[in-house]
Amino acid sequence: MRTRGVDHVGVTVSDLEDAIADLRRVGGELCYIEGPIIEPFPGWMKAKLGAREPAPLRVAAVNAFGANLELFEYEKAEGEPAPKPGTPGSFFLLLLTGDPTVVAGRLGVTGGPEGFDTTLPSGVHLAVRPGEGNRLCGGVFLSRAEIPAVEEDFERLFGLEPLRPAAAFGAEGTVFAAREGAELAVLTAEGDSARPANSDLGGHHVAFHADDVDASCDLLDALDGYRALGRPETITDGPIVGDRWIYVASPTGLQLELINMPDGDMPYETNALRTRTPIGERQ
Repeated sequence: MRTRGVDHVGVTVSDLEDAIADLRRVGGELCYIEGPIIEPFPGWMKAKLGAREPAPLRVAAVNAFGANLELFEYEKAEGEPAPKPGTPGSFFLLLLTGDPTVVAGRLGVTGGPEGFDTTLPSGVHLAVRPGEGNRLCGGVFLSRAEIPAVEEDFERLFGLEPLRPAAAFGAEGTVFAAREGAELAVLTAEGDSARPANSDLGGHHVAFHADDVDASCDLLDALDGYRALGRPETITDGPIVGDRWIYVASPTGLQLELINMPDGDMPYETNALRTRTPIGERQ
């Protein structure tokens, strides 16, 4: 595969402004808001995003300690309630910080120096652990049956390597990263749970930077169990003109994205308080 690392992780929330405010309390800052996005023709959102039904969509990008995060807000999120944290199909953020008690105080929750798990008012699940400096990454919970194949593909196809053990919300696993881009926590959860769609609350995706999105898409789409959602598209208006992207369904249902963001040459950057971290910098 021709990917260089994790570009960002994304999660669907009920209220964009609430989620942005929560992430600011743990060190994040808004880069841009895109939308509302209306599907250009009937069926586009289902075919291209994996949404259950069409609905106006807003997308916010947040940079937290160098990690790129995307927040999706559908005007009417469909499907079941978001999976509980620590169950297969759920998503969380992992924050390493020098003193977790400081973060606990900022959030108004109980937490000691050994760290804590909490769900922020916006519904975003957050695990805080002690570590040098401040570092944030996304994390996914997979069933015990899914873990071996997913970890093998992350290493073999996407160039991720295991860095260190991790634990959150009663589950344990490993933090992975490539030589460039963000870290990603992959934890083993007990039981089975239907993975949420992109438009469901708690729906999430992992995006990998590809120098050539089209070529990487063709390679991945040819593998058993992987299915590209249409063909790559390039954004031609709004804050991130030039972004080329495609979503890909994986064998476990974990939604992936191949993306090439022209960081340093996008309209939003002119007036942004913070910009995205380019792939060439380790997040």
